[in-house]
Amino acid sequence: MKPRSLRCMKFFLTLFNTVCILFGLVLMGICVMNLREKKFHPEQSAVSKGVLVFILTLGLCLVVSAVLGCIGALREHVKILYVHASFFIFLVSVEVVVSVGGAILSAWVGGSSELRLQFYKNTTVDDDFNNKAFWDKLQSENHCCGVDGPQDYSILRRDIPPSCCARAHPLREGGARKHLHATCLSERTYYMKGCEESLRQKKALKGNIFISTGVVFALLEILCIVLAFWMTRTIRAERRKLQQNLQAHFES
Repeated sequence: MKPRSLRCMKFFLTLFNTVCILFGLVLMGICVMNLREKKFHPEQSAVSKGVLVFILTLGLCLVVSAVLGCIGALREHVKILYVHASFFIFLVSVEVVVSVGGAILSAWVGGSSELRLQFYKNTTVDDDFNNKAFWDKLQSENHCCGVDGPQDYSILRRDIPPSCCARAHPLREGGARKHLHATCLSERTYYMKGCEESLRQKKALKGNIFISTGVVFALLEILCIVLAFWMTRTIRAERRKLQQNLQAHFES
């Protein structure tokens, strides 16, 4: 009968790799949906195509490595377990390098220049319908106004649009919308926060969630690596013990 420690390692290694498979599939699904959204609405995507393709490839590698881990654990195959552990070591190394590089780039590279350019284009070009629609949606969804605040419109001698007013923007064009818009301007009830700050806060929240999830799964991958090596040592030791017992039995 197999020792209890080997059965426990087999169970937990299979369980952890199954979780990694599910996470990898979810990650791939999110990347595919973002790639499709970027294809049809490129102006609304905050992540570049190269980053999405990289994350998609990383998710695929994670799924393949975790499947190898499940097969190696269930069949107690030493070579497959070594390959699984090697793949996970490579993935953890890539994740650490990308995380450090991403943190450095986020700290040094500013992201407001493109937003300011779009805002300037929106407030100076009257016939750019797509850009105006983009800013109306951006301001209404993020409850913001302008890049740094509603004063951006006054600097350019433009009226604050209805999308900066919570009650006016959802209505269709008409007398009611014009009345609520005028009331919003007179009572100064429009959004005071700039879109740059709102997007920065959302980006920080998403970044924290992404980093926390990455740390959890990096620890899970490290745990899988430790279990895989420990299991291979246990399997080798059990096989040597079985060989010695068989040899002693035949010699006696």
